[in-house]
Amino acid sequence: MNGFITAILMNRYQSNIIDMATLVSTYMAKNKTLWQTNTAITDTMTEVDADLAAVSGVDVKQAVPVTGPAADKAVARHALEEEIMVVANQIAALAAKNNDATTEAQADLTLSKLDALKEEDLTATAARIGALATANLPALAAYGITAADVTKLTGLSTAFSATKTGPRAAVVNRKGQTELLPPAVSNLLSTLRRRLDRQVSVFKAGNPEFYAGYLAARVIVNRGNPAKKNTPTPPATTPAK
Repeated sequence: MNGFITAILMNRYQSNIIDMATLVSTYMAKNKTLWQTNTAITDTMTEVDADLAAVSGVDVKQAVPVTGPAADKAVARHALEEEIMVVANQIAALAAKNNDATTEAQADLTLSKLDALKEEDLTATAARIGALATANLPALAAYGITAADVTKLTGLSTAFSATKTGPRAAVVNRKGQTELLPPAVSNLLSTLRRRLDRQVSVFKAGNPEFYAGYLAARVIVNRGNPAKKNTPTPPATTPAK
């Protein structure tokens, strides 16, 4: 990946993730009376807030977009996971309509599941979803999935694979703090997907307003140029029940 493009994408990617996580932290803090007796959520929020503090500290000390292997891989993996979900969700919906339990199970994915996969398993999953999409392209047209989506998925998978073995495209000659940023952002996102999202789901039935507010806070907004980003408005607080 071209070093200049990597810098732009990584800076935008990390900025959007940090904005979202900050909004989640703010929303959870305002509604702490609802979950403070839940030890698991309390522990997770302690880690999320600590990661946010660490990322902010690194960002202040080294306000330079990170390039090189770590940045390439973080950007490529994020893009691949998102595209897998776009295609897989429509395959699963089609399979559910057709009562095809086998296909539905093969396409039943979540971002938390993808986050937990090893690199080779993620590319294998992308290949499986691509094959399923190809096999069902005529029917998937009604769901907005075309051959172009399969081509895009394949291209993103190839790009991600290249970050594992390819040469370093561009290296910023800054060590220490700068190199910590992509793993810190990835760890923060993984904690939200694999832990907090699941933990907060216990409120889905008992306090749907709080749960809906959490889901709204968890939306990653592509704000374009991070230098012109606006501070997001937190969702309204939910009265304790």
